[in-house]
This record gives sequence, structure tokens and C-alpha cells, in this order.
Amino acid sequence: MRPSSHEIDQAKIDRLKRLLQDREWRLSNLYKILDKHGREIVFKPNHVQSEFLANMHIRNIKLKSRQHGMTTLGSILALDTALFRSNTACGIVMHQASEAEKVFRTKVLFAYDRLPGWLRDVRTLVRRDMTGEIELSNGSRITVGLSHRGGTLQFLWVSEYGPMGAFWPLRAGEVKTGALNTLPPDCLCTIESTAHGRLGDFYRMCTRAQKLQAMVEAGTAKLSSMDYRFSFSAWFEDPVNVLDPDGVPIPSELEAYFETLAADHGIALSARQKAWYVKKSEEQGDKMKQEHPSTPEEAFAVHVEGAYYGKQLTKAYKDGRVCDLPVIPGVPVNTFWDIGMNDTTAIWFHQQVGPWHHFIDYYENSGEQAAFYARKLQELGYHYGRHYLPHDGVNTDWAAEGNMTRLQVLESLGVRPTVMVPRIENINDGIDMVRQVFGRCRFDATRCGEIIPGEGRGGLLALAAYQHKWNDTVQAWHDYPLHNWASNGADAFRQFAQGYPLQGVNDQSTTSRRRERHRGWKTA
Repeated sequence: MRPSSHEIDQAKIDRLKRLLQDREWRLSNLYKILDKHGREIVFKPNHVQSEFLANMHIRNIKLKSRQHGMTTLGSILALDTALFRSNTACGIVMHQASEAEKVFRTKVLFAYDRLPGWLRDVRTLVRRDMTGEIELSNGSRITVGLSHRGGTLQFLWVSEYGPMGAFWPLRAGEVKTGALNTLPPDCLCTIESTAHGRLGDFYRMCTRAQKLQAMVEAGTAKLSSMDYRFSFSAWFEDPVNVLDPDGVPIPSELEAYFETLAADHGIALSARQKAWYVKKSEEQGDKMKQEHPSTPEEAFAVHVEGAYYGKQLTKAYKDGRVCDLPVIPGVPVNTFWDIGMNDTTAIWFHQQVGPWHHFIDYYENSGEQAAFYARKLQELGYHYGRHYLPHDGVNTDWAAEGNMTRLQVLESLGVRPTVMVPRIENINDGIDMVRQVFGRCRFDATRCGEIIPGEGRGGLLALAAYQHKWNDTVQAWHDYPLHNWASNGADAFRQFAQGYPLQGVNDQSTTSRRRERHRGWKTA
């Protein structure tokens, strides 16, 4: 006896119900997206996305190269979560308003509007706010924006947190104190981004998570529900990153690079992958390793976009001038200061060795009085020369009583002789002096490096992170610096370029010519 049509229909319904309980099936069959060519296709996770899903933890941090479709995956996951979990709040945080609007319109809404009709009938939209929010009939909602504060999220996806911290640090701070503070312990949270130099919260989070992940893989630690699982996806994991090698010669420096990848990291590239990398490097230039890294370390090694001293630091590393730098006995150690009270006080330690300027140490702290720093200098035990203070050394906020200036307070504590570095009319003059003398500077990689490994702060990192302020309105850099944690170390270093005798860099005639040149620019 053949089954009736009702029985057949019921069997199909039962089968569909079983399939709908399987997220892997849902993610490969229910949702439509636009591919890279603008064609409407059924979403099916690619290799990188599938690997991420297979190893997904409650909290995840993903360092990646470009074009792996992670933002698309986040959008589809948010929609899937909202559809199949009632009363669930899902948030997607983007780094730019234009990107948030694009993701909401072309990914979240696009996929919802093309769901099977029967699914849209049981999960109708009760609200569609084109500023970036939809609410479903099961009480769930999806919000796409620049941050999220207020209310509790059960799903959070943060995209491009690295550039957010570099271009919009206040916005990144809002994500950290706002969105991340809305998360209950069982919230599914993913932060994914390309790197943007060794600064900001994304670098710190990646470093901590990478160390913990190594311990987990070694069996010496476990991930808690509040720990972030680290993962990385390199450029060569995308199968489209290949090119016919015929007629594509490989420069010697890239051939050496490919050999290093194979020897040190076990990364064996095909001829087609190497050809793609050669041509892409010609296009991307010094952005190649930031946008298309082969290893996590490489991703963070490049200088920050908009950095004042990025090119100079890159050359210093390339020339081997960031190295193990011994302290030369008998050579006086000069110090260069940027003084703060509630702000950070930063100090560079310097020896002149022939034509070279050796920066052998760096120290910073905050909220301390002059006596604290005087004791610190004694503890370090260097044979000191002169101590160079910025022009605000005339301030009296370090004086316990009377009207002593900062300079006088330090001298009374034995920090002497001191030199007051004159104030300059235009900070760009001082920045130009730093750039001119940078090629004669060497740095101790350890003592001038990270103060606490993985925290992204230290003398060299301050120089790397010192950057122009970004103008979001015109999408361009201002001609003055962003004031953040890096300003302290960079300003202290600038006292060296402005105040230490450097013939042809900061002598009176050169400074006068530079000032006239700046005046000419202003009137041109």
C-alpha cells in the first residue's frame, strides 16, 4: 500500500525539522549572499569559514588576511542565531558608519529577504529600522552599528577592531567598555580583524590569546568561557590567491622570503601562489604584510598607517639598528624626558658612541612625583651626563612647597645637571628633526621594547604608534599628532632631537631656515 500524500508531506516536514536542528546544514542551505562578482548565490562556508566554525569557542579572536569573508560569516551567523533562538539580541559592530550601513543592507537584510517563504512566514519582521536594526516575531533582534551599550547581548560580532583602534581610538574604547561589557558568560562573541601595527586593544588581546592557545595545545591550560580562542588565517588559505607563474619572475628578496617561510614555519607555497604574491606585492608595496600576512608575527610587524616615524623605524629594523645594544662603560648616559603628572612621564636613556646615538633604555610611569623618578634613576645605576627636560620644566606642580619648578625639584633630588629644551613654534619642526637624525640612532631591542610582553607599550612601540590624528569627516590625516599613550614616549624622544647638540639638525641657522619654510607653506 502506497503512503498517502498527507503521509509524504508529513515525512518531508519531519525531515526538514531534523535538518533545521543542524546549524551546519542551515548555514549551507538557507541563506543567500552576493559573491565577489555580484552574483546571488547560496551561502556555503569556505575553507577558512568552515575551519573557524568547526573550532568555534564561546569567545573567539580572529587575526586574518583580507578577503576570507569573515564579516559575511558573522552576518549570516547573527541572522541564523536570531531566527532559531527566541528572545535573542545579536549585535554586529563595524569600524565605520558606511561599512555598518553596507553590512546591514547587503548582508543581513539581503539574506533575510531571500529566505524560503515558509521560514519568513514563521519568522516575520515586526520592525525594520533602516538605521541598522531588525526585530523578528520570535522576540529576537539584530543590530548593526558602531558600538553597543545598554541591554544584554547573546551574540556579538566585532569586525576590524585593529583599524578601529588605530583610526578611532575613542570608538574602540566604547566597544571595550560598552559592547564587551554587555556580554553574559555564555554569549557567543567573535572579534575579527586585520592587524594594524603593535598598538591598541586588538594587538593586546591577540597576544594574550595566542599565548594561552599555545598552552592549551600543549595541554598545560584550558580555555574558560571568558577566554578568547585565538586563530589566524593567512593569505595562502584562500584558493583564489593563485596566478599562472609563466612570465612572473621572482625577485631574489622574495625568493629568500619564501625559503624562510618554508624553513622556519613549514609553509610550502606552490609556484602559482608565489606568482600571485609577487604581483600582489608590486601592487600593495609596504602594506603587503599588513593586508596579506603569512604568519601572525608578520601581521603585526608593519608600521602603523599615518605614523610619523614609520619609514624610519622600518629602515632601522632592516638595517639591524634595533638590536642587543650593550651599555658602554665610562660613556655618560643622558636622559630625555616628557613630564606628566596624572599623565605619563617618559624617559629615554642615551649614549653617544662616535657618530652613533645609542638608546640603551626607556622607562615610563604615571601618577608619581619627582622623588620617585629620581630614585628610579639611582636604581638603574647608570653614569649620568645631562638630563634634558621639555620647556614645561618651568611648571611648579612637582613642588611640595614654595615655588620651585620641575627642573629645580629634580636638581634638588640630585638629578643634575639639567638642560631646559627650548620650546619650538611648530611641532612639525621637531618631528622633522627626529626624522633627520633617526638614521644615526640605534636602539636596544629589549630595554626599549615592550615593557610587559604582549601589552603593546614601550619606547619603540611609542615611536611606532605616534601618528597623525585622523579626520573622519574628510577621510584624511590632520597635520598634527593624535594625543594618546604614544605621545609621551615620542615627545620625550623629540627632546633629544631638539635639545641635544646635533650639528645641521637643530642648530639655530637650520631651525631658522625650517621656520621660514613652514611660513612659506602657510602662505602658499
